Amino acid sequence: MGLIGLMSLVGCRGVTAEEQASLAAKGYYEHLVAGEYDAYLEGVSGLSSASADYRQQLRLGTEQYMKRVEALHQGIKTVEVSSARTDSTLHCIYVFLTLGFGDNTKEEICVPMVEQAGVYQMR
Repeated sequence: MGLIGLMSLVGCRGVTAEEQASLAAKGYYEHLVAGEYDAYLEGVSGLSSASADYRQQLRLGTEQYMKRVEALHQGIKTVEVSSARTDSTLHCIYVFLTLGFGDNTKEEICVPMVEQAGVYQMR
């Protein structure tokens, strides 16, 4: 089942917006870890209307980032949701993910998520 189908399924079960945004953010980062860069970038809000050159630049930057993470930390091995908080002023949900690296270090990152036509995407 794709991410959108899963999001629809959990939406029917009374899952909160923070939980939906967390699930989406984790899914996008799992695509990144799997080397599925295009699927990861599909989660970037507004990217579908960007030029092909800009999308290609983002894809290249994403690949370079993952190569750097591999060299420095032996890659990302796990992605876990730490927490999520709604910012009603900016109309986004901040999802905090903990990335576990191959060298046994961890890093918490913040992924701002926005809802676009019922789907959460990274801002």
